Amino acid sequence: MDAAWDVSVFSRLNIEWEWVCAQSGNAQRVRGWLMDAGVLDTAKAPEDLGALMDALEERSLREGHQFSDEWLGLLLQLAGQGEELAARVVVQAMLPAAVRMAARSVRTGEQFSEIYQVVAAALWQAVRSYPARRAAWQVARHLRLEMWHHTSRDLKREFASSGVLLDEGIAAGLADDCDPAAEAHAGLLEVAAAEAGLVGGVDGARGELVELLVWALDQQVLSHDAAVAIADHYREDGPDDRRAARAAGMSPAAVRQRRSRAVRQLRDAAPRWVVAA
Repeated sequence: MDAAWDVSVFSRLNIEWEWVCAQSGNAQRVRGWLMDAGVLDTAKAPEDLGALMDALEERSLREGHQFSDEWLGLLLQLAGQGEELAARVVVQAMLPAAVRMAARSVRTGEQFSEIYQVVAAALWQAVRSYPARRAAWQVARHLRLEMWHHTSRDLKREFASSGVLLDEGIAAGLADDCDPAAEAHAGLLEVAAAEAGLVGGVDGARGELVELLVWALDQQVLSHDAAVAIADHYREDGPDDRRAARAAGMSPAAVRQRRSRAVRQLRDAAPRWVVAA
């Protein structure tokens, strides 16, 4: 294993987490928040913080986002009120997603730890600024999308100033005149599109559309169904209106009306997207 990984920000966060779990009172505070809010009852709330996190994640896997929305949303509300422990718990819960995002990002030799720093900072920013009361549904997915947005923007800025190259394994398959920043952005966009359920690739002009749709989902400009309808309609092998209508249990006219309404919403929100980018 590369020595740089041993001291990466992700390794340090995992080491720090062990310390957080060992601190007297931390488990009781988190446990108290969850029980007071009715997320867990006493019998199902381990008294060890690490075990408590494991229990939350295992139940989230069984019950889906309906349960994870409850505990993540609660902790994010507390984080927004300045509770650092609540923010730290959410960061740890989202750390595997951050590691996957970093692995799909560009990196080079001894400098790849800088990419991990960017992704970790994006995770912290997403947690601290998350609008818990406004975006209380599919919280983990929205956190991942928000983390992608910050990472993509910050990596583009880093590449513009430093000229960092792609990982050798990725670079081997690229043309000599490729743009490393664009390739990094495309890789991150693929991850975000997959998280959002938007299929059909991210090349060329479609990449710009997918990026706009990902942003629109994150900002709740569009519903998930509306974003998928636009993404499917404008992909190369997408279904025509009759096929889409059969799949959705709607009439072709209703499908067209829904898509037109979503396009209008996107058009109205586009100036905000330009500023955010």
